[in-house]
Amino acid sequence: MRVGIIGAGNIGRVHARAVLASADDGVSLAGLFDVDQGRADTLAADLGTRAFASLGELHEAADGIVVASPNRTHAAYACEALAQGRHVLCEKPMATSLAEAADMLRLSSGAAGVSCVGFNYRYLPVVREIRRRIEEEEIGRVLHVAVALRRSSAVTRARFTWRDGPTERSTSGALGDLGVHLVDMLHFLFRSPVDTGSCRVGLQTRVATKEGHDVVVDDHAFVSGGLTGGPHFTLTASKSSAPEELGLAVTVTGSRGELVYHSRDGQLLQVRTGVDVEPVKLLGPARLPDPPGEVTGWGDSFLEQLQEWAGAVSGTRPGALAGFDDGHLAQRVLEDLLRRGERLG
Repeated sequence: MRVGIIGAGNIGRVHARAVLASADDGVSLAGLFDVDQGRADTLAADLGTRAFASLGELHEAADGIVVASPNRTHAAYACEALAQGRHVLCEKPMATSLAEAADMLRLSSGAAGVSCVGFNYRYLPVVREIRRRIEEEEIGRVLHVAVALRRSSAVTRARFTWRDGPTERSTSGALGDLGVHLVDMLHFLFRSPVDTGSCRVGLQTRVATKEGHDVVVDDHAFVSGGLTGGPHFTLTASKSSAPEELGLAVTVTGSRGELVYHSRDGQLLQVRTGVDVEPVKLLGPARLPDPPGEVTGWGDSFLEQLQEWAGAVSGTRPGALAGFDDGHLAQRVLEDLLRRGERLG
């Protein structure tokens, strides 16, 4: 499969490297497109590929399109690729509104291509391992799950960018950007949607101004609620956390034990049953590197997602692949949570 990438930013680079690492699996990088031609040229030169001057040229050269541009452009780019008969992997969140996501889902349902959303956290070894142990009822009936993804980008990025303004309709805030991963993770782990009617949501903007501009999105969010027919949960998504708090944390409490993970522990999942604690090693050497401070296995999660997408295109069972229906569900939950959000402090 020939893959073209829309967006020459950091996440576009990550997707491109996953494509290049999949050459032995029949996947090739056709090239990339960005509205900033200079940025596209720079990334293309760095990767040894072509920067196209127009979307039309990219579509002609590719079988599948990765949409890795700002959130507000996802719907238009994905729908155009679908209309051109291309397979689509769209970064999360799939749109900036539920109406856009519904249009994308409707168009994809009548298209011949394979459409999916970039919920790469499904491919983290710890998430796969936790899901397996939940399904095998190793810790009994699950009573509660706590998930948290904490970063410090709102503090360390001093420039005011599109992520801080109103154009993304808050999907670029902590809840929309990071929390949507956790929402999908809950759906994936328990095969049950978030019951938004049971949720209480707190939103904060701790870094209120940048370069003299007001930041209008949240940089810290907390959600407490339940899954439909499933356990209660708490969810924390933050871009303004202290250094000692950073990382991904998952705690699943069951009637007979507990699964505990924090990314600062690297490759280890703690399995607690009674008074015994078993540290379980999750994976071997990485194929793609993780950026400094990122969750262990993050680089490889893009590689596995890309290869599963390509496998689905060629007829292989898609497995963990998040379809546009999964993206639409996460978008509905996200929109409901943002609507319910109570501004704190």
